[in-house]
Amino acid sequence: MIELHTRDFHAVSSLFKKIEHNVALVFSVIEGNSPGRVFVDRLDTPSSVYLVHAGAFHHVAGSAANDCFNQAMVSLIFDDVLSCPEEQELVLFAFTEIWRETLDALLSPRGAIRIQRKVFAFNPTSFQAHAGWQEQIPKGFCIRHIDELLAEKQVVYKPLVEARSQRFGFCLMKGDEIISVCQAVCVGSDEVEIDIHTEEKYRRQGYAFLTACAFIEESLQRNLTPSWSCWPEREASCALAKKLGFEDRPNVPAHFWAKNM
Repeated sequence: MIELHTRDFHAVSSLFKKIEHNVALVFSVIEGNSPGRVFVDRLDTPSSVYLVHAGAFHHVAGSAANDCFNQAMVSLIFDDVLSCPEEQELVLFAFTEIWRETLDALLSPRGAIRIQRKVFAFNPTSFQAHAGWQEQIPKGFCIRHIDELLAEKQVVYKPLVEARSQRFGFCLMKGDEIISVCQAVCVGSDEVEIDIHTEEKYRRQGYAFLTACAFIEESLQRNLTPSWSCWPEREASCALAKKLGFEDRPNVPAHFWAKNM
C-alpha cells in the first residue's frame, strides 16, 4: 500500500468516476479543496484505492480482489488512522456490492457492522416553488453571508473564508445572535455537501429552512449542485430536505466501527 502525495491525488479520479453518492466528499480531497489522505495499491495506474476525508468519512473503490492491499488497508485503519485521538470512529463507504461483501469479511472480526445512510437528489424545479422565501424572514432577523468579519468573531467559521477550500455559508441572525447556520462541508466535482445547524431553542420554527434557501440559491449561482445526506433517524433533517426540493434515493450502506462499541 502506497500513500500518494497530494499532487498525485488526481491519479485515482477514474476509480471514483461513476460514484452516485459522497461525490463532493471524495472529489474535494482529490481536487485539493479539503484535507485528506489517499492510498493505492501501486503508483503506476492504481487499481485499488482507500481515501479518507479528514474529519469525515472513509471510502474504497476500484478492485476489491487485491487481498494484499485489503489486509494492508485494515491494518492502516486500525493501527494508524483510528489510533489518533480525533479519529475514534470509522464510517467506511464502498460503491459496489462486491466491495461491501469484501468489507464484511475484513471488518466483521474487528466488530464493525453495516449501517445505512440516507441520501437525496436535488430537484431544482421543486426548489423554485420557494422563490419568495425572503419574504418569510421575521422582523428583526436577517440572513448574512459568513464573511471574514464574522469569522473573526466566530473562529469556527474560519475554514469557510479560506479561498482554497471553496467552502461558504450563511447564517440567520437576530441582532448579534446566530440562530441557524447552513454551510458547505466541502466542494468537489461541482457538488457541495450541506451541513445545517439551528440552536436548540429556535428549532421547529422554520429558521433552518430560510437559512438553507439562502445557501442553495448561492450554490446554484456558483453552478454547484447541492447534496444532502443524513442518518435515517434524523427525521427533522429528512423532512427539511424534502421541503427544500430534495427527493428520496435508496439508502446506501456503510461499515461502522466505534471505540468501545
